[in-house]
Amino acid sequence: MVAQGITSFKIFMAYPNLLMVDDRTIYKLMERTAKLGALVCVHAENGTVIDAIVQETLAAGKTGPLYHALTRPTVAEAEAVHRVVAISELAGAARTYIVHVSCEDAMREVDAARRRGLPVMGETCTQYLVLSIEGDMGKPGFEDAKYVFTPPMREKRNQQPLWEALKSDVLQVVSTDHCPFRFSDQKTLGLGNFTKIPNGGPGIENRMQLVYHHGVNSGHISLERFVEITAENPARIFGMYPQKGVLAPGSDADILIWDPNAKYTITAATQSMHTDYSIFEGFQVEGNVHRVYSRGELVVDHGRFLGQVGRGRYLHRGLPEA
Repeated sequence: MVAQGITSFKIFMAYPNLLMVDDRTIYKLMERTAKLGALVCVHAENGTVIDAIVQETLAAGKTGPLYHALTRPTVAEAEAVHRVVAISELAGAARTYIVHVSCEDAMREVDAARRRGLPVMGETCTQYLVLSIEGDMGKPGFEDAKYVFTPPMREKRNQQPLWEALKSDVLQVVSTDHCPFRFSDQKTLGLGNFTKIPNGGPGIENRMQLVYHHGVNSGHISLERFVEITAENPARIFGMYPQKGVLAPGSDADILIWDPNAKYTITAATQSMHTDYSIFEGFQVEGNVHRVYSRGELVVDHGRFLGQVGRGRYLHRGLPEA
């Protein structure tokens, strides 16, 4: 697979009996990827302990969507990051990328690993930077199901440390973990049992808007850092640089023209994502996409998609940069 340009692999430490792999499997995988120079992406949560907490919570009659967040504490994420970093070191300093870091506790473990010189990297997501349990959950009825994703919504106190981690290069990327479901006929499968609510939320359409508005406009990050954490760093980390992630002779002419003054209100009524709600409903942002060029071809103009189905090309990726 690595020889064919597939140079990163994702594993889960969560979801026992579904996706979770044990420590031995993680070690064997990392032992191999360390020799190849490939990257292991890790969803880091202690799945077995979380499962025990979930069962205790359901037995106590606590079944609403809010308990999805409350049964997945930050320490369960931090412990898993600590453990997988240790395994990566045992396996020969395997390149490791912690996906969707949601809280300060887990971020501190990434920071500690990087300070020790280990090739460990991390990302956070837009929802963890702008949404919180206090501000966005506790809604009437079943509305909280819209905010059931994993790792879950966190307390607001985690937001500032995550912004600081992005600024100081403790975390290198902002992604979305985009995993959309419809509220009307999919999220409602969990009525009466939060464990049956499909995990995930829509967000890819609003990533750049939210990071620019709440990052650059609010003074958390510079304009240059905005470009790094949304475009350049992903290309470097996932073996696409310099074909992607830079404007230079010989690189793909992937160009986003940004209007810093454009005002936009995020709402499900006008979004392109094929879902019936937005987790950022009503957010007002300043700064939006003006045009997008893919390999020199105009594919988005003022919100209108102009691309053609089938124009995509397989991207043979090289080895990631640590």
